[in-house]
Formats: sequence, structure tokens, C-alpha cells
Amino acid sequence: MTVKDYCIEIQKLLTEVGELNWAKCFENFISELEMSKDNSIYRKIISIYGGMGSFDDLVLYKDGVLCQKENDTLYKLKKELYNAIGDVWK
Repeated sequence: MTVKDYCIEIQKLLTEVGELNWAKCFENFISELEMSKDNSIYRKIISIYGGMGSFDDLVLYKDGVLCQKENDTLYKLKKELYNAIGDVWK
């Protein structure tokens, strides 16, 4: 999958569980990936992985219930997105 494909999958998952702030962030990434021909968007995406309260710290809940399956999927997608950026951003 491409960086854009990972962003789309993450955006869909976040929307499904109602995590709309992060979903909007990924919508913006998708738009920038579609419009831009350079790799500057990769820096923006990587920057959400660091620090307290970052995307990397996100745990999904819906109606106060932990979304275990969705969290497992998100963890996998986050890791693969990060690695995909590393593979193309040199």
C-alpha cells in the first residue's frame, strides 16, 4: 500500500469509531497527498507521532467501551504508515 492508502484506511477507521478530530487530520493529509508532488507532507504526518497526547498515544473507545479490534487494526496501520513513509522519504 502507498502512504495515501494507509491514510485512507486510518481515516475510515477513525470515522467509524467517532474519532472525528483525528479523522479530519487524515482527511487533510489525503488532500495534501493528492495535490502535492513533493514529499513535504511526509514531515507533517511523521510529526503527529511524537510527544504526549500524540497520534501514537491514541486509544479508541466508542460509547465508553474499548474498541479492541479497532485498536489492534489502528496499531498495525500506524506502524505500517510510519514504515511506508520511511521507505519512500529518502
